[in-house]
Amino acid sequence: HPTDEINNDQGRPLLAYTRTHQQTEPTTKMDTLTEEEKKRRMAGVCCYNMLGLVATAAFICATYSYAYCDFASRYVELTPGTTVEDVCSGLGNGFQSSCETLLQDGHGVGFEGFWVTIPVDTQICLDYTQLTPWGYVTPDFDTKFNSARALSICGIIFGGAGWFSLMFAACCPMDQAKLKGLACYFFLATLFQGLSLLMFRSNVCSTGFFDVYFTDPSTGEPSLPSGAIQSVTCGLASGSKLAISATVLWFVCNNMIPAAIVPGQLWAGGEQPTPGMGQPQYQENAEGEA
Repeated sequence: HPTDEINNDQGRPLLAYTRTHQQTEPTTKMDTLTEEEKKRRMAGVCCYNMLGLVATAAFICATYSYAYCDFASRYVELTPGTTVEDVCSGLGNGFQSSCETLLQDGHGVGFEGFWVTIPVDTQICLDYTQLTPWGYVTPDFDTKFNSARALSICGIIFGGAGWFSLMFAACCPMDQAKLKGLACYFFLATLFQGLSLLMFRSNVCSTGFFDVYFTDPSTGEPSLPSGAIQSVTCGLASGSKLAISATVLWFVCNNMIPAAIVPGQLWAGGEQPTPGMGQPQYQENAEGEA
């Protein structure tokens, strides 16, 4: 080893330093973890990756649950001895086919419209605001229906905010604290998405919901025969099934947050050598020897 000596006036070595060049490989923080900690971290990273997939599935289910016109299936039970043809036969102005569709079992109703069948077997989604011989009319939505619609939208917004944050984490760095903050979004999405099922308690599942389409404002009496409809019930359809799936998936996302670990946190800032690694080191040698 090369030795640099510092001499006094008498030429005797006053202090000797040994310069040693140690070329060691830079180490990362990963090297400081135990095997158990490494396994736990890899499981957390895997959970983070799965979180993105589950959130994507939840966002798709939530969006499609609102988009379609079959959030609920509306089942109409007529009084005994009454048929759909008997009830709708007296309607003119082209309303007979619409009447038959609205009285058939299992026709879909959604937040923005409802399914109707046009000749012969084609289903289309119509808006609730329809043109009648008396002008444009819209059914009277009660508080439960409006609340269910608003809550469904809120569930999509909050869940979508959490999903977008995960998707853009590659270009917008996210640390562990921000990841934990997403649990708030997923919790609210779970709550609001589940409350969208309040639609089943709304007046869309009542007997007189569509009477406005067949009611003359001058008389205020519906054109449908009185007492023809005995009861109306609503059952699960594609939209409500997707809403239930989205609620469960948002809940799963909320519970995956504590176990998830953002990838790359141990390598933040690059692989920097530990202090002193690859730098000249000086060792004091009292005897002045290398």
